[in-house]
Amino acid sequence: MRIELVDREENLRSEVEQALKKLKGSLSGARPSDDFNEIMNEMGTKAHELHMLLRARGKEPKHHGYMIKNRGTESTDREFYLHIHPVEDLLAFIADSSANDDPVDQTIGSDFTFEIRSCRWGHSDTYSLHRTATGWDVKHLSIQGPCDKGGHPFLFKILDHDSIVYPKSLDGYMEWLWKKASEEGLTYEAVQAALQELADWVTLTERDKPRGGLWAGY
Repeated sequence: MRIELVDREENLRSEVEQALKKLKGSLSGARPSDDFNEIMNEMGTKAHELHMLLRARGKEPKHHGYMIKNRGTESTDREFYLHIHPVEDLLAFIADSSANDDPVDQTIGSDFTFEIRSCRWGHSDTYSLHRTATGWDVKHLSIQGPCDKGGHPFLFKILDHDSIVYPKSLDGYMEWLWKKASEEGLTYEAVQAALQELADWVTLTERDKPRGGLWAGY
């Protein structure tokens, strides 16, 4: 639902929108215009004033969670609006008060599989992964337990126990997936597909390790 503005608010909204267009036009050139910083400061000041006016009458603008995190300051601080993206959020909120609602995390508590192939044993193994509020619960045979968002420690204990060679940055990708699932509300199918993509990466890394000849038995 659109936020109905009073005259002062509508004037500020129009001025902020015009300043934003100027800044975007400046950025599309070879280099920012000489008055770029001046326009940015003016836009930030007016956006902050508009925010506070809306807040005072119980219609405080809502921003995406990642926007607050990325800016490193509260939306009530003037510094918050010294950037194009939070101003876009502000204008989007005025046009539709639900525009900046964060997606619902759909897969906390869901069970997933992580299927890899072991060269040592010559068959595929399927690990069980349960997504939690703080990471993953990982299980395969007798090794199991709660892990952080990167899969430490038990995912890697299982891989090491079975002498599986895996990509060095696997934990970073696991954490990235967990955060994307939370921030973007990924579906079960999307998370499962991404996990299997990582599992296939492990399988390829395992398959490409030196084998036979001098390396037999390693």
